[in-house]
Amino acid sequence: MVLRTIERKIESLFEGVFGRAFRTNVQPVELARKLAKEMDDHRNVSVSRVYVPNEYTVFLSPPDREQFESYEDNLRSELQEYLSEHARREDYALLSPARVLMETDPDLDVGEFGIATRMVHPDSSRSGGEPVADVEHDGPRRAVLRQTHGRHE
Repeated sequence: MVLRTIERKIESLFEGVFGRAFRTNVQPVELARKLAKEMDDHRNVSVSRVYVPNEYTVFLSPPDREQFESYEDNLRSELQEYLSEHARREDYALLSPARVLMETDPDLDVGEFGIATRMVHPDSSRSGGEPVADVEHDGPRRAVLRQTHGRHE
């Protein structure tokens, strides 16, 4: 736990210095890395399993969302597969296959994105059903990852 805290502080410092100097669009590899981190950070230990959220909504700035427009469906599939593989590697239990959604948030700047996580019952995930539990972060179910400012809000 202490090592993870130190890693986060170093990562935050590094991303802050370079993020302010070089504002760039969000890259798919950044999304994959942060989605896996959200999965790890929001695991729930049960009696015999470790449950993790199975629905992830990525909030992007309008320019960042536009860059993925031509291949967004393929990107979402790739991110879903990445999360499923991460869950298998870590021996996490998903209530249903991982699902990634993308939304536009006009309040975000280029290079900033947010992630909201939920655990959704398997039979209701396709119809936008009821969550088992919402994970709260600094507001309604969303953690804004401000890459350009080097801090996570």
